[in-house]
Amino acid sequence: MKVFFTATYEGEQQYGKYYHLLFEEIKKLGYEHVDDEVVSISYDEYIKKMSKGRDAQLNNFHNKMQHIQDTDICILEVSAHSLGLGYIAQRALEMSKPTIVLYYKNNTPFFLQGSEDEKLIVLSYDEKNYKKVLKKALEQAREKRDKRFNFFLSPKLLQYIDDASRERGITKSKLLRDMIVNHMRESDSK
Repeated sequence: MKVFFTATYEGEQQYGKYYHLLFEEIKKLGYEHVDDEVVSISYDEYIKKMSKGRDAQLNNFHNKMQHIQDTDICILEVSAHSLGLGYIAQRALEMSKPTIVLYYKNNTPFFLQGSEDEKLIVLSYDEKNYKKVLKKALEQAREKRDKRFNFFLSPKLLQYIDDASRERGITKSKLLRDMIVNHMRESDSK
């Protein structure tokens, strides 16, 4: 099973030790990393790379989006707060990827804590319990993975789904899931 693990490079000095511990533990648990940049380059190297101009920045963005697409589970270490990590979390959830957000001790990601997405798992860890927390989070994420379900639609229904998903800026799959969830909530409230 493939995992995309990332963190902000700005947090490398303070939390880099934990980035490495988590990265290695993910491997020990039998998962395959789609990228190792978070542990293979430093903050200074990242800044130098991004300073090369727009092409380098576009390439970085497209690589990250491709990693999300190619993975089964996304894991973000967010102890050092970053708008980029928030964006990556949002995109992963939009692509219906189980997304694990880990933070060291009391560095609570308050904004992400406010999200009510069923595929989002937000957990605190420390140097003593990170293995246990990571194992538990990955087990939860595996259970939240999508199951493929194919069915046929009339052209009229397909056109509606295309238009509605484009209008909302979400995938057709997410639109259908949201509609089903809303229907379930309505049924439960009756």
